[in-house]
Amino acid sequence: MAKIYVLLAEGFELMETTVPIDILKRAGIKVTTLSLNKTPSVNSAQNIPIIADEIFKDYKDADGIFLAGGYSNYENLFRSDEAFRMIDFYLKNNKFIFAISGAPYSLAKHNLINNRTISVHKTYEEKAKEFCNISSLPITLDKNLITCKSTGFVQDLAFKIVKILAPNKLEKVKKGLGIL
Repeated sequence: MAKIYVLLAEGFELMETTVPIDILKRAGIKVTTLSLNKTPSVNSAQNIPIIADEIFKDYKDADGIFLAGGYSNYENLFRSDEAFRMIDFYLKNNKFIFAISGAPYSLAKHNLINNRTISVHKTYEEKAKEFCNISSLPITLDKNLITCKSTGFVQDLAFKIVKILAPNKLEKVKKGLGIL
């Protein structure tokens, strides 16, 4: 069974987090949310608290890590040295990093994805050009880095993750959601 960790820091974008979690779980992918707070409770950018499955630990056993947008979230992610090291480990060991909205820019400005091609929220495109190649596509795959422009494409990103990690489940999930 495929496995994903979702890192949650204060200020994460609610839809960018919960929609993929829902779709990935429907596909039978094990999703574990990890709070970077000292408690399991993490507030979204919309001030809606979510209770994470666990307090953050430096796990290296998943197929990938999911990073949502939300300005505070992706800034707070990198205030944790442990989270930084975990993300770096996944990138260097060909495990997937899935990042949406401003999260790809945060990866770039922390020199984790230099010279990679990314999709990033339009407000960060110019800044990200200093570190990365910017794709005009809503979702970009560059080796083990899969990035997405914005919340408007979050469902498509979740389907892309399912296609990568549980391809035999994609049609069933889409049918269950009334898309097919």
